[in-house]
Amino acid sequence: MDVVNIFQHRGKYFNVLQGTQRSQTGVMTLGVGQDTGGEDVHSGDQVIYIVEGKALLRLGKEEVIAEAGALIMIPAGTLHSVCNKGDTPLFILTVYAPPVY
Repeated sequence: MDVVNIFQHRGKYFNVLQGTQRSQTGVMTLGVGQDTGGEDVHSGDQVIYIVEGKALLRLGKEEVIAEAGALIMIPAGTLHSVCNKGDTPLFILTVYAPPVY
């Protein structure tokens, strides 16, 4: 069993934490006003859980503001981006299936 304390990785831009042949977990911290560097698309599904902060998520042509506790499903092939719209760092947990990184 691979148990990871995600809070030990808070503050780091992006870290892959765990992985199998079918899935992968990672965390990301974005500073105030920082984004993921433009729109991205993955061949597999991505799930984002907002641990701390406030995010503007763009999924295709939709935009939504989400805060701590929100769970977002990004289907494979969906153009997406994340931007910190809060006044504190944005800390997210993400799951990729299949692994991306």
